[in-house]
Amino acid sequence: MNAREDSKAPALIGVISDTHGFFDEGIPALFRDVDLILHAGDIGDPQILERLSQLAPVVAVRGNIDEQGACASLPQSVQVVAAGFNLFMTHILDLPKQGQASNLPDPAPDVVIFGHSHKQCHERRAGILYLNPASAGRQRFSNPRSVSLLSANPQDAVEARLLDL
Repeated sequence: MNAREDSKAPALIGVISDTHGFFDEGIPALFRDVDLILHAGDIGDPQILERLSQLAPVVAVRGNIDEQGACASLPQSVQVVAAGFNLFMTHILDLPKQGQASNLPDPAPDVVIFGHSHKQCHERRAGILYLNPASAGRQRFSNPRSVSLLSANPQDAVEARLLDL
């Protein structure tokens, strides 16, 4: 672990989901300065993780299309600490219209990262940032294709930006 990955150092984290076996050639430029990449499932092809790992260390969860094949051994959810913030990631999250999502770990994380819906979400509820970067795969539905950059600074806060592909 280098100094920037230390829990007290600032961290820039690339967040991606729903690649469905497609690697967008714009991703390396968007993730060029990241310390860590989080993939929130529906990877579709393990080569996606290999290509992302050339940019930064990768932590990934399996999505519903990853239940068979090479990505099936990935965990359903993970917790990561970055810059002193607790991040929880899973593929499918039941986010009600109001209030906190169910089935979160205790204590509640600072950030909840999820995918599956292909819909962007950047919303704070009861002190928790809920983040869905949408889909980075080929265009499906009418939702924008995007990724996210998560900036975690222990002296400040954790913030996210959605970046269109």
